[in-house]
Amino acid sequence: MTDSEVTNSDEQYTDRPAINAEESQVSDLTRWLAGRATVRDFDPDAEIPDNEIRKMVDAGRKAPTSGTVQMYSFVWVREQSMRERIHELCDRGTKQVEEASHFLLVCIDLRRVRLLLEHRDREFQSSPTMGVLEGAIDASLAAMATMTAAESQGYGICPIGNILNGLPEVAAAVDLPLGVLPIYGLCIGVPANEQAKENAPRLPLDAVLHEGEYQDPLPELLEACHDTMDQMYGNSVYGDADREWHGTLDRYWGPNGFMNRREETLLAALRQQGFFTHRGIEEPADGDKDTGDT
Repeated sequence: MTDSEVTNSDEQYTDRPAINAEESQVSDLTRWLAGRATVRDFDPDAEIPDNEIRKMVDAGRKAPTSGTVQMYSFVWVREQSMRERIHELCDRGTKQVEEASHFLLVCIDLRRVRLLLEHRDREFQSSPTMGVLEGAIDASLAAMATMTAAESQGYGICPIGNILNGLPEVAAAVDLPLGVLPIYGLCIGVPANEQAKENAPRLPLDAVLHEGEYQDPLPELLEACHDTMDQMYGNSVYGDADREWHGTLDRYWGPNGFMNRREETLLAALRQQGFFTHRGIEEPADGDKDTGDT
């Protein structure tokens, strides 16, 4: 690149405060993000006005989205009895669903995409794997922006992945139509202790940032990962100091871990919500196909 090209390139970004060493109109969030934490204990009597929730979700809508399609919806669960029912379907253990001021289901929404196409007399066809991948990306970007908006107002948030334990039942309970799949819950409320008390270490930066090419972590870095994450135990919501992080990994991704047990539940929910419609909504999982052998 020539000097003139560099100059012209720089001129394209004269509105960027970091390049011009100017003070940004937006606060530097890096230090705050480095110290943020999920709230586990909400004040069950605290109220957040509905218009505040609408503002947060409205801000979340400006998150990046694949191809401008916006393949997500938030289902705002208003009835306390329904929140209690969802908590039961989560196998309990996530009291935040009942106690936070507000609870939403973050959903992949391909139904609206289909309706928008049909409104212009265009055909829609669902590819289930791409629908799940792209929809989950879109939904999570919008949800993270909504969570950041909530936390910027002093509220606490807690995503709820346990709805995966009863995904088909949760979708049926809130009467979601074909093409809409809940992927996690989102609690927004007022922290019971005025601030989050979670001890939330994260893997070392070198374990997640790969420069140039992906590299498997060396044994020393793997050990550093375990040492860092072991610090989450003790005086925290995660349990006593005798626990170790490898036990958590095993509970999630071991042979009998949560994620492997949830696989069939997810497939059942995808069939129920019509993600396999163009190939046959009752299509079995690969391992269940009848090959005709006796």
